Amino acid sequence: MDVRRIEHAEDALALAGDALREAGAEGELSYGILLRLADDPGAWGEDVIILAGMDGERPAALVTMTGPFPALIVGFGDPGAVDLAAFAEAMHAAGRRPSAVNGARRWSEPFAETWQTLGAVAHVGRELRAFELVRVRPPRQPSGRSRPAAGADRDLLERWIAAFADDIGEPVAAGDAADAAERLLGLDDALLWEADGEPVSLAAVVRRTPLSSTIAYVYTPPALRGRGYASAVVAALSQRELDRGAAWCSLFTDLANPTSNHIYAEIGYEPRADFRLFELAWPAG
Repeated sequence: MDVRRIEHAEDALALAGDALREAGAEGELSYGILLRLADDPGAWGEDVIILAGMDGERPAALVTMTGPFPALIVGFGDPGAVDLAAFAEAMHAAGRRPSAVNGARRWSEPFAETWQTLGAVAHVGRELRAFELVRVRPPRQPSGRSRPAAGADRDLLERWIAAFADDIGEPVAAGDAADAAERLLGLDDALLWEADGEPVSLAAVVRRTPLSSTIAYVYTPPALRGRGYASAVVAALSQRELDRGAAWCSLFTDLANPTSNHIYAEIGYEPRADFRLFELAWPAG
């Protein structure tokens, strides 16, 4: 297998865009990253690597790594037929040694094993499930209504984005939460559920592809949970995205949280693939 380093996201999209679209939720994260890089090449600074493993002229797998984030792998066939060691060798040649690898479990697991043969110690970080929705099943409606977040909600968005990050064990700096809130407001991508005139739950679109919208930042303050607000706001946002032209919506849930897996399934989200993130520890020196 020939591994090519691709300098520009546009070239990677031209090469693997069709395969990523066909992969659905399994390829959506990689596709979204490439689209973001094509639109804003400096989104993650200069520390970006894109590698394509080629089976003749057909892409067999794609690895992207942006800044300090995990090396993300997506493949388009049988992982056993792909020389994953060739990706590791190409990353070493480029001076890159990942601190984690991520992707659908059937790809991330053998990829992590490859890095262990090169001296890393791998252990499971997070396990997620990717869901897809093509039609909303309206949930039991709680009191209140949905509304787009507005400029006056900026401080609330910052607090809730930070609280969401704490909840999933991936804390963010205050400045990063502020940047995320600003971006969501600028794109009209945050939806609130409001009850008795007060916001009680949040959901937001964090990525789009030509076919899909990905929903995240689903947050309800602890004292207000269990009332159906999260289901309602996710259903409302999903329907909005479908009405605006998305063929499907996706979201990721923590497999350790059976409640979220259940509520999203009830409103029409179907499981597509399990993702497993492996953290890599490297010996000193």
